Amino acid sequence: MKLLRNKIIILVSIASLVSVGIITFIHLYFSSSVERIKRSYAESQVQLLQNHIIANSAITTDALIYLSENKDIQPCQIEKNGLPQDIGDRLAMAGFSFVIITKPGFSPIAGFPKDDEGIYKMIPADRHIFNKALSDGKVTMYYQWKNDSLFELSAIAVPGCVQSKTDSIGAWIIAGRYMNEELTDRLIMQIPGRISVQRTPEASGSYFNTKTNVFISILPLYGWDNLPAASLRIETQPEIMEVLSVQQKSLLIILIVMISAFLVFIYMYLNRYYILPLRLVSLALKQKDPEYIRMISDTDPDFNSLQNMLINVFNQERLLSDMMKRRSSDHMNSFHAAILSKISEAVYATDHKGTITYWNKAAEDLYGTTEPDAISKIAQVLIKNKWKNPEEEQHMTESLRSSGIWQGRFIQELPDGSEINVEASISCLYDNNDNLLGHLTIVRKPYR
Repeated sequence: MKLLRNKIIILVSIASLVSVGIITFIHLYFSSSVERIKRSYAESQVQLLQNHIIANSAITTDALIYLSENKDIQPCQIEKNGLPQDIGDRLAMAGFSFVIITKPGFSPIAGFPKDDEGIYKMIPADRHIFNKALSDGKVTMYYQWKNDSLFELSAIAVPGCVQSKTDSIGAWIIAGRYMNEELTDRLIMQIPGRISVQRTPEASGSYFNTKTNVFISILPLYGWDNLPAASLRIETQPEIMEVLSVQQKSLLIILIVMISAFLVFIYMYLNRYYILPLRLVSLALKQKDPEYIRMISDTDPDFNSLQNMLINVFNQERLLSDMMKRRSSDHMNSFHAAILSKISEAVYATDHKGTITYWNKAAEDLYGTTEPDAISKIAQVLIKNKWKNPEEEQHMTESLRSSGIWQGRFIQELPDGSEINVEASISCLYDNNDNLLGHLTIVRKPYR
């Protein structure tokens, strides 16, 4: 008896160790999932910020392309007539703060505002370096500081002018807009958090501040030389991360409570049905008193007999129920077949492959084919349906696919080779899972 009790104790110990292992595994797995969510969220913030910048710059890009197509903005016209009088209004409508027209080597031809000499300092200093940073599209964007203000500049190449004639070497139109407040004000409405523009550029990336529970994402903004000129810094404290942290702690507590309850249940169950009976048997053997054995009610052999009897009763009941259902189903099928056999119209059914599965008496009379000869035949081979035009056949196919029923007229070629005009109704047959079982066709007598 002592050996059995020791084995039960070992079983409880193993269950405890396994439970602790399960708790540890679930906790570690959930923690790793939370970390993956955090990393994905941080990466999505950078991508979202970049997409918003592209979207906000798309309008000015289109505006610059439209502006460059105006003939009075072309370098040749500007050298002759100067900038148009309404250039300020055009720039304001396009969202630009200034514009510069340069020669191919970035020597300025004209600029607006005329009295702002600082705008010329934002022209690329080296044409060769700038050419390496050109965008794949028409417009190349870069960022440049002017004092403490950040500007977004858009450059587009246009035909140049040599000796007052249009030249294909190319000149440049560079338009800029003030970005510091505008960028922050626009993006803060679309991205929850705090966005700031930093003069000292930082590498692109994201990280999580565990002390403040804040996600920090950095997106660099590049200058004309394809080097970072500034960077955007976004700090967010999403509620979902706080919820995940709370859920992680709650899950750990729930797991500990559940495992503890499970271990208590296992101990009580084993104590009631195994340890206690073993103690009673041991006492009965030591005291030589059979009353201890009679106290073990669950070891009564009648319990097994009753259990076996109930299993047999349930099996017999299930068998009887299946027989009654089968008999009822067979009776109903016979009843339906009897009804169809009395219908004056020809009725036949096919499975989803087109094989005939039912053929009533009226069908025998109409087509001159008995039921045994028709069953298992392909309907389209035994009775060929013909149409006056392909559109009618296409209409039938679409009607069956959409509504499951079709009514109309067509020509049928009988097994003897003769043809008759018929009016038919075809219905789709489905099972309980809406899978197509076949079709039911009702054909009325030929009309003239």
